[in-house]
Amino acid sequence: MSTPVSKIQKHYSYKDYKDLPTDKKYEILNGVLYNLAPSPSTQHQRILGDLFVSIKTHLKESRCEVFCAPYDVLLPDADEDAESTKTVVQPDIMVICDKSKLTEKNCIGAPELIIEIVSPSAPSMDYVKKLQLYEKHKVREYWIVNYLRQDIMVYQLQKNGEYNAPETYSNGEITSGTFQNIKIHMEGIFS
Repeated sequence: MSTPVSKIQKHYSYKDYKDLPTDKKYEILNGVLYNLAPSPSTQHQRILGDLFVSIKTHLKESRCEVFCAPYDVLLPDADEDAESTKTVVQPDIMVICDKSKLTEKNCIGAPELIIEIVSPSAPSMDYVKKLQLYEKHKVREYWIVNYLRQDIMVYQLQKNGEYNAPETYSNGEITSGTFQNIKIHMEGIFS
């Protein structure tokens, strides 16, 4: 579950984030600090592992790298440097092709692909808040995986800078619009 931690401090930044206790997981969305669920479910981890391995295998010959949480992605606005960034997320899976975005500890800037596996306790985080956030920061492709409904929604960033209506998959094969090599067979993802 993702819930705002506190309304005491108006806006959190990456600088504040680095000073938080390490016994919990957090994200910052537009300056608001969210406390993440302490541990994902077994089904969440199975799906994450299957998708990660499949995507990594498909991108083996590419210059792109696949990462999974916990790994910080800083999404700065134009007037923010890394320390003052007010958005820090930990997507379940991300694909990063621009190596200049990678530092020793994080990614600064939008990955080409982000995959979030929906937390049943806070679905609006992935379906609304992060959808808007990833569109704003120009994440080219965003997948929302819902293991309770057993479907995957795929959003593609269009030339106008907005996401298209999502393609929803519950069977067959997902073909990435961003990465021609990524083809995920739905059979087995949710079993």
